[in-house]
Amino acid sequence: MRNVNGIKSTLALLVMVLFVVGCAASNTASTGTTAKNSKKEKPYDPTGTWEYTVETPDGANGGKFIIAGNPGAYSASLETDQFGTLELQNLDVQGTAMTGDIEVMGNTASIECDFDGDTMSGAIYFGEDSFPLEGKRVSK
Repeated sequence: MRNVNGIKSTLALLVMVLFVVGCAASNTASTGTTAKNSKKEKPYDPTGTWEYTVETPDGANGGKFIIAGNPGAYSASLETDQFGTLELQNLDVQGTAMTGDIEVMGNTASIECDFDGDTMSGAIYFGEDSFPLEGKRVSK
């Protein structure tokens, strides 16, 4: 009987040691992960005033592209000579890519652009046509 109680005590001690070692290893792993997560890169911020040009069959047209807000809540507008100020609808910013829609003469045009620091490039899609879009940030 003593031998059985000794085995039970040894097994209980072994289970407790394994539990403590497992908890310590888990805590070390999660601490390492937390340290890595705290060094995440700051998301790209496209806010500011951008000067842009769009290549059309009539030549290059340009104006100001103004982006305001914060991640998840951006707003944007295009200031044009020909159509006045056009507010972007359905605006979506994912990483360094942005999409949105504008109303032009009663029709919807889509905008897609990619940002690289203080420059951007993309296109405006109007029906079957696409028009290259380029720009640079002039102020934040």
